[in-house]
Amino acid sequence: MPQNFRSLAYALIRRLALLATCCTLLFSAVQGVWTYHSVRQQLLGNIQYVASSNMPMLSVALWDIEPATVRQQLAVIAARPGVGFVRVNVVTGQMFEAGDASLLYHNQVSRFVIPPPAGGGKALGELLIVLKDNYIYRQVALALAGMLLGYFLLTVLLCALVVYVLRRDLEKPMHAMADFAGRLGPHTLTSPLRLQRGKRDMHDEIDLVAAGFGTLQNALTEHIESLDQQVAERTRQLESALADIRDLLTHDTLTGCYNRAFLDERLPQETARAQRSGQPLALVFCDIDHFKQINDEYGHLVGDEVLREVATRLRSQLRNDIDWVVRFGGEEFVVVLPDTGGDNARLVAERLREAVATSMLLEDGRRLQLTASLGVAIWQPDEELDAWLKRADTLLYQAKMQGRNRVES
Repeated sequence: MPQNFRSLAYALIRRLALLATCCTLLFSAVQGVWTYHSVRQQLLGNIQYVASSNMPMLSVALWDIEPATVRQQLAVIAARPGVGFVRVNVVTGQMFEAGDASLLYHNQVSRFVIPPPAGGGKALGELLIVLKDNYIYRQVALALAGMLLGYFLLTVLLCALVVYVLRRDLEKPMHAMADFAGRLGPHTLTSPLRLQRGKRDMHDEIDLVAAGFGTLQNALTEHIESLDQQVAERTRQLESALADIRDLLTHDTLTGCYNRAFLDERLPQETARAQRSGQPLALVFCDIDHFKQINDEYGHLVGDEVLREVATRLRSQLRNDIDWVVRFGGEEFVVVLPDTGGDNARLVAERLREAVATSMLLEDGRRLQLTASLGVAIWQPDEELDAWLKRADTLLYQAKMQGRNRVES
């Protein structure tokens, strides 16, 4: 087992506990706000009740001028839960207090008018009751503590149940599958995976994974049995792909003719063979006449079509698997004629010229007259290839200077 291994059940429980804690804190915050307002409203109701229940006796005590009774009543009110300070301001200027006077300026104050005993007339004074905010906070804290304890116990219980279920239904089957996969080898490939999960009416993802192991084993067995056939097929495909790549590397994509790279590779082989056999080797340089004018007047798309058409006409006059044609560049083509001497090479060049010198039907119905100039050079033993090509190119230039649509050799 790797050092950085961590049980899936442990990871799930950890995330579940984290989410439960976050939810508990969120619910506690909401519950705290609600509890604060509830306790505060309840306390205000109690204060209202205390004031109303003690108001008659205070009224009589003030009317009869009995200070001791007033102080006794204030002490009773100050002893009520949530009351921090009580004061009576008498209209005659007297003042009676009970409780902590420092709370008067930092807590909520409830004010009540003290009427005469018989009702009517002017008020005898004012009763001030100051609430203790600490009492409210303490009640909220006690309520939240009880709620948090309940949430905590519920979370622990749920996590314990989840741990039990995960270990029974997930961790143990996963360990069994991991051990099975680790033991797989050439000699145990056909051994089935068996999970001791008891009798169940429904299947789940564990069953799907176990079935996937069986499918994988069958596929691997079939693959091994047909490996030789697959290797042969892959070899054929690779050879085909290499042939396609070589074709792309050696052919001009526009005309389908060979390209300069193929010429550089194949031409030395042809001269070496001619050197060994003593057979002649001819080379024809072909250039389409007025090709720039065709591009300028008809457009480059027509120019490309002209190049393809000329390449097709040149190939139609050559021997299969013997002669070959290269697009040398632009509108220039090079035709290589193995085993062909001077007279025969000129005859072939004339055929090529005549094949090119016919009209071409364009897509818009117009006809375009084509011609080509050609230079023919026979390879001389031990002659450098560049010199041979330059000699054929010079003859082509002479054909151009002589009026085009002709062969010079």
